[in-house]
Amino acid sequence: MSRYFRADQPRRMALPLRKLAMTLVLAFAMGQVQPVAADSAATAAETDKPKPVIQMTPIQIIGTTGDEPPKPNSSTLKGRSLRLQQGDTLGQTLHQELGVSNASFGPGVGIPVIRGLTGSRVRILQNGVGSHDATSLSPDHAVAIDSLLADAIQIFRGPEVIRYGGNAIGGVVDVSDNRIPDRKVKQPVSGSAESRYDTNGDGTHSAFRLNTGKDRFAFNLGGFFRQRDDVRIPGKAIDEALIEQQFGLTDIQNAAGRIPNTDSRGIGGYTGVSWFGNNFMAGMSVSHTDNRYGVPKGSHHLDPNHLDGLENILPRIRDLSGFEDIFGPKALFPSIRVNMQQTRYDFKTEWYEPVRGIESVSFRYGLVDYRHIEFEGGSPFTRFKNDVGEGRLEARHNALPNLTGTVGAHWIDRNFSALGVETFVPPTKQQSVGFYTTQDYTWNNWIVRGGVRLEHARINPDANELKLRGSALPPVPLPGSLDFLAFSASTALQWNLRQDTALILTLNRGKRPPDIQELLALGPHLSTRSFEIGNVQLKNETVNMADLALDWKSDRVSSRINGYYNRTDDYIYLRNTGLVYEVDNETIRQRCVSDAECVSVFAYDQRNAEFAGFEARVDGTLYQLPGGNNVLLTVFSDYVRGRFTGGDRDDVPRMPPLRYGAELGLGNPIWNAALRYTRAEAQRYPGRNETATDGYHLLTASVDYQLKAGKWGDVWLFAKGHNLLNEEIRNSVSFLRNFAPEPGRSFIFGVRATF
Repeated sequence: MSRYFRADQPRRMALPLRKLAMTLVLAFAMGQVQPVAADSAATAAETDKPKPVIQMTPIQIIGTTGDEPPKPNSSTLKGRSLRLQQGDTLGQTLHQELGVSNASFGPGVGIPVIRGLTGSRVRILQNGVGSHDATSLSPDHAVAIDSLLADAIQIFRGPEVIRYGGNAIGGVVDVSDNRIPDRKVKQPVSGSAESRYDTNGDGTHSAFRLNTGKDRFAFNLGGFFRQRDDVRIPGKAIDEALIEQQFGLTDIQNAAGRIPNTDSRGIGGYTGVSWFGNNFMAGMSVSHTDNRYGVPKGSHHLDPNHLDGLENILPRIRDLSGFEDIFGPKALFPSIRVNMQQTRYDFKTEWYEPVRGIESVSFRYGLVDYRHIEFEGGSPFTRFKNDVGEGRLEARHNALPNLTGTVGAHWIDRNFSALGVETFVPPTKQQSVGFYTTQDYTWNNWIVRGGVRLEHARINPDANELKLRGSALPPVPLPGSLDFLAFSASTALQWNLRQDTALILTLNRGKRPPDIQELLALGPHLSTRSFEIGNVQLKNETVNMADLALDWKSDRVSSRINGYYNRTDDYIYLRNTGLVYEVDNETIRQRCVSDAECVSVFAYDQRNAEFAGFEARVDGTLYQLPGGNNVLLTVFSDYVRGRFTGGDRDDVPRMPPLRYGAELGLGNPIWNAALRYTRAEAQRYPGRNETATDGYHLLTASVDYQLKAGKWGDVWLFAKGHNLLNEEIRNSVSFLRNFAPEPGRSFIFGVRATF
């Protein structure tokens, strides 16, 4: 079956006949079709108008649409591929996707990076509504989504991002888990259960799902449990040479073979219910997540609460005998823990074909109650709170034969605060509302897609000034509100040269208002070893992107090649000032005079920047063996280079390196085995005052087998090996690359049962 619209046209023409046939069958079965009686001729003669041979009550049939053509710059991870790639974090799950990297912060945190962009530029969604955790605020905050419950994960980078607002200018990651049932149940009880074990850190990860219902009602229930000990690594945790180069620190307590304080534990669950009418459905779900994890050791040095003014002699102390209470490991190197909790209430309604020309009208709303506390040495230092309501009202139409699209309104109401010892963002209210439309027009071998969005954002800080408590730094006055108006537009032109070949040109111009932390931060954030300074003078960030893609598919080979250029005006970034901040003395210095709580000073700034890169993948069937077995080969590569324009043309910090590799697979629909090799080159363009990272070789392997259990269901067995060469991998997109390398060799064994 062709993936392109041109080959879809015959199926679309046959669609009304198929609907009519199904309508007739259903009508007879329900007793709604009455055959003509023997004396119908006499009856007809008594009337002026002849009666139809068949009288039927109209029946609405929903969901019989043909295959849609591929959307530009989008990909979907699902099925067996998703199950094999699933990890403890969302970033770990997606790191093999083209153009996607994992901004790790120890094994407990993994945030997707799309083409070098992350944070407030990449929206992470759960069933179309934002995750609304604290990942955009700081890279040490975990995503409040468990990937083991996902049915599919979609990545958008084209015109579709118009629907999701300015914070999606870098892309969208949408995790679908069907927690609100979207269709009537086919059998009284169904579900799945999965459990896996990771030899690295003795990690376990289990999840279950249960689906039931009757008549017009459907119920879903699911949950997960995850825990692991400290992650094991092949060498030392801290790269001492680079730490001396970047921070001037020489007296460091290091660890080898493992990264201390990287254990984690997570538990959560959800329940959902839906009601289905003839052409209407309504549903809701309630979910809760509790995630507790540690920040890698080495990101802090001393606890200022235990110094008692003796910080100046600490570098000369070598023998701590008799001073353990003051200068012992727990006092000098306190554990930093994050306790995160989130409760979500999600609502969904859809009205199918309310009037002619309107396919559906849908309403989505999510209410999120997010909390997390950062503990230092067992004491709570900072409490983060994020209460968010997000809604979307959208209508899909097919008003004209070749024109389909959406019209919608989208709004977010957010109350955020970060209170405690490390209060570096004041309590703030944020509201945004946007109106948008996306349209698709098809003509012969051409498809034109486009969208526009107008968005207004307002930020109201609950403070008159920014002032660091106990510091000699002068206060920064704040306005009563900060208002931003953003207009974005996107278009894509797809030319289906042949039935198996498409050429796609995408042009985006998007604006992003500054986020809360970019405007209002002022203070230390020790988990990221940083002192952050916001900038209330920031303007909208404007992205101008061009992407050219070639998509080709034949019986035995398929390929996709993208080349893109992104010019971003007023790009907002954290600039490493080269200065350091001593937390105990509350002083900004040019160099560290001791290793007592010395962190780098970062300031939010704006410069024009450009990003250029490519993504390429070719999948082919090398041999078709007897018994339905195939030998498959995939080759792939991706790369992005980010630079500031004008002036000294510095490099944008924390960019992913050039990657390329190949995967060799053997199998059939019942079993599969694969060996994957990835080469990441050294990142020699780390950005000013940042450190370079070496290249690495990553070798992974997987094997899986599916057992058919007849009417009872299926059992799926699988095993994976990761980093089989046990390489020391320093992740260039990670803030903690010099303190915490990626995990060493690990083997994962799992079983999944469906019923």
